[in-house]
Amino acid sequence: MRVVVFVDGRPTPLSNALAISFRDQLADAIIAVPHIRISPPVSRDDGTDCTRNDAHYYVGLQISRTGKERFRIDLRVLDLEDQAWVAGFDPFWEGSLSRSQQRAFDQAGADASFLGERSVPFSASESDMIAASLARELGCAALRQMAGKYLVLLDDNSDLAAPLDGIAELISNNLAAGQSLQFTSDPARANAVLIGKAHTIDADLHQYWATVMPLEPGSELPALNASTYVRTGTAITNRVRIPRPQNALLSSTRLTGINGAGACNSARKTCVAMQVRTGEDAVVFFLNHQVNHGLVRLSGPGCRPQTDARVVRAHETISQLLPLFTLMPDAASRSTEWSVNPDADTYYAIAVNDSKAAHILSRHLQKLPQRCSAAVRFGLEGEKLQNWMSVFAQTMTQWRSHVDWQAIRVRNVY
Repeated sequence: MRVVVFVDGRPTPLSNALAISFRDQLADAIIAVPHIRISPPVSRDDGTDCTRNDAHYYVGLQISRTGKERFRIDLRVLDLEDQAWVAGFDPFWEGSLSRSQQRAFDQAGADASFLGERSVPFSASESDMIAASLARELGCAALRQMAGKYLVLLDDNSDLAAPLDGIAELISNNLAAGQSLQFTSDPARANAVLIGKAHTIDADLHQYWATVMPLEPGSELPALNASTYVRTGTAITNRVRIPRPQNALLSSTRLTGINGAGACNSARKTCVAMQVRTGEDAVVFFLNHQVNHGLVRLSGPGCRPQTDARVVRAHETISQLLPLFTLMPDAASRSTEWSVNPDADTYYAIAVNDSKAAHILSRHLQKLPQRCSAAVRFGLEGEKLQNWMSVFAQTMTQWRSHVDWQAIRVRNVY
């Protein structure tokens, strides 16, 4: 039996922190019931237990919002062989959550039992768990085949590139310790070779393949394969893929010069603003990625600590003053990407037409340093920015039909 979180009646690796917490508590409670075996999450101590994923039933827990402050928790059991719900088992609870539980419900969460799948990849720092997982898969594949025995040589050219270097050797150590495969350092004795390769999928996401390949052409021994997904956090390109919106909420976004000391919130008589027009009612946020100084959220001169969420009505225009005093000809241009290290100051407008999505996004934007004047404010950079953008990308993907964004790059304006 495997306990999972359901969304719309289907198992999902990505849900929310509250559902994951309840899932863990439910799994712990079921473990104490005699004659029921729970599939454990991935760990470095799996060994060659080839039955850990042989679940016959999924116990699914689903949390859904039924009203403004009302929630419902459903439990269902799915018979995997019949692909049908178990009749007569459909307990549920309906009521209000505590404030801490509501915060957990709004926080994204990942189910560790799916670790290694594309949506919940390992991190490169978990090399021991990566190796243990792949070794278990290869070991089980070796035990299932009946063609003969493998005497395996480790390929010297496996995974030489950091940070995944050394994983193939760790896999061989796990396999040798579990005695599911025998290894040799003598090429003359070997009849197979263990090869480890990482293939780039997207930015820092890689699929790592471990293969035991027979050395002799036409060998009766089958090739053994195992794979998992790994996010390295190092081989990241300069761009982060933020999904393009499905709903064009922003009908117009442009930079415009403003004259008048009173309008510029400073002693200067000229300044620059980002003007945004929406096609429907929306909440708008403004961000600024400063060259060499990181990503910040923009707010008004009052410098309120909360995320500055601007409400705009359909077909209305709002303006956000920028930390610019002049805008030289041809200095501004459209941008269709989010860059980790931009070569020009970049200003973003993000529009949201769903209150829940706006709340979740506002909480995540709150983690950015605030800039509310022309003075440079050091923002998120490096690994912290990469981690922030990873969660931001997930949130934007989840609410893709309710968000829109546009960006403008500005060069040589000071």
